[in-house]
Amino acid sequence: MEVHVWWCMCFLLHCKLQLSSFTGHILFSTNNSIMEFDIDTRNVTVLLVQSDTVFDMDYDYKNRFIYFPRYYTHDIVRFAYPSKNRTLQTVIQSSPYHPSGIAVDPTNAHIYWTDLLGHRLSRCNLDGTNVTVLSTLSFPIVIRLDLTNRWMFIVELKIGIIKSRFDLLENETIVDFLSSQAYCMDIDTNEHRLYWILFSKGDIKSATYDGSDVKTIISTNSAGNKMAIGVLGSNIFYSDNKQLLMVDKTPGSTPTVLYIDTNRIESIFVFNQSGM
Repeated sequence: MEVHVWWCMCFLLHCKLQLSSFTGHILFSTNNSIMEFDIDTRNVTVLLVQSDTVFDMDYDYKNRFIYFPRYYTHDIVRFAYPSKNRTLQTVIQSSPYHPSGIAVDPTNAHIYWTDLLGHRLSRCNLDGTNVTVLSTLSFPIVIRLDLTNRWMFIVELKIGIIKSRFDLLENETIVDFLSSQAYCMDIDTNEHRLYWILFSKGDIKSATYDGSDVKTIISTNSAGNKMAIGVLGSNIFYSDNKQLLMVDKTPGSTPTVLYIDTNRIESIFVFNQSGM
């Protein structure tokens, strides 16, 4: 009995140390709301009630807005964060296409977004003006930007991950999904690594910016419902159906369930309080 109590105390201390090693908030979407999970307190707050599928979110750390595309409403919207006034502002009306992925470049005052069924990558100003179609792709669903090194990474749903300069030069496929597919991907700009989840296998994978040194972080052997991933420090946050989980970047680590919602979690954005 004493051994069991000691083990439980050690396990809880380990989880607490993992969570206390950094601070920040995790924003995530379901089919009816945008939520905020406080890493320190584990409190969950409803930021916005809205009824649509949101596959992605990104943040303008300069002007303090969260941007996200609404797949079936065919638009891109934003709201101030952190703020008590979270009035939703329409930035882009992209009907009849389906915006899925989004990335913000506050340095050059641009938004990049992907149209999954429109098969294209587009860009506009932060206020929605000067819309430009940059490229035609197959099934682009996620986009991430390394603003410091000026690299763009795009997930092609059933193909792989494309790496390109912002001017679309040096365009190449660096990761092949090998007959699988991925709905989510994030990047670690400090370590220059990519992280994604293979939807049909449930594996969390990682590779360097050039697609080499591919690692399997965890093998869940559970296909489907893993729609979202975010990286902060030494941790990976991801969704598995209605669960929000955390796992260390070290391969073979054991995940920790942080929160369970009543709806499937569709997207995650890890808000870094340091502004990086």
